[in-house]
Amino acid sequence: MLIAMGGYLAFASIHAVQVGVGNASVALLTFGTVVVVCRIAFARVPDRLPSLPLGAASLLAIAAGLIVAALWIDVIGLVVGAVILGVGVAFSTPAFFSAVFATASPAERGLASGTASAAIDLGLGLGPILLGFVAASSGIPWAFAVGALVALAGAAWTLGLARRVRSTPAA
Repeated sequence: MLIAMGGYLAFASIHAVQVGVGNASVALLTFGTVVVVCRIAFARVPDRLPSLPLGAASLLAIAAGLIVAALWIDVIGLVVGAVILGVGVAFSTPAFFSAVFATASPAERGLASGTASAAIDLGLGLGPILLGFVAASSGIPWAFAVGALVALAGAAWTLGLARRVRSTPAA
């Protein structure tokens, strides 16, 4: 998720200029607004849904938003992609943090949050670098498409993990 989002954050403004948006910040403003509004308006959703399936659905939304931005190369596609991506990101972090804390004992929560935070830092740092190589060689839409593939792989892994957790007998 974070590699995909990091790549989007790095290249959305450049892509906006390439598709003819008058203000390069439109994509990031749209994305950020959707994330904040969803996190406020739907703050209780991550507490009411199973965390791993919600995380997987969030990754699917992230992938869908990136695919829209990659394939629908105009102002409307950029904004629609930003909205879909923002919805996915809004629910992904709370879902995955909920999953982390559900499995960590109280004595391990500091370690668990530190590890999760390190993963966030790595994803946000590596996303622009890795997807930057794709953007440089093939263009920003391809970088968004590769980011979508990363998010899809994360969704598949998360669904597999959710199945294993469901099938594990309680201790």
